Amino acid sequence: MIEIGFTTFAAVCLGVCLALVGLFSWISRSSHEKRERRARQHHAVCRLCLAVFEADGRLGTHRCPHCGGSTGNEGPTPLG
Repeated sequence: MIEIGFTTFAAVCLGVCLALVGLFSWISRSSHEKRERRARQHHAVCRLCLAVFEADGRLGTHRCPHCGGSTGNEGPTPLG
């Protein structure tokens, strides 16, 4: 059996706990960023009033729901 002191055991336990918290934090942030990036693909910004609205993926004329401005044939400006 391996004999270690209480302070060494407590330090190792604390280090393992901090490493797990860091790992879970990193996993949570990366999955959140991925969801945000996917959601931003379907949003656009109006060039006249700078309102953010949902636009379909097809290029064509999109109308802003706030000011009624058209974004033209080039499509809306993506957010990300």
